[in-house]
Amino acid sequence: MDKLLLAVKLIITALVLILFVQNIAVVEVRFLTWSLSLPLALLLVAIYLLGMISGKSLMGLIRRLRQGGSESSRR
Repeated sequence: MDKLLLAVKLIITALVLILFVQNIAVVEVRFLTWSLSLPLALLLVAIYLLGMISGKSLMGLIRRLRQGGSESSRR
């Protein structure tokens, strides 16, 4: 099982490296009045990380709201 997990991790790492190598072209990103030029691979990683952070925050908020609702019904 450990060898299978290691193989999966190596395959994912190889795919990420291929993604980086093939997407090094610089793109321009515009948001409201801001403008930024950066490699496409870096933009993809930044968007992925922002999605992970916002997803975790949203799940934490939902968990707190559910716990708060169950506590008020017990009283």
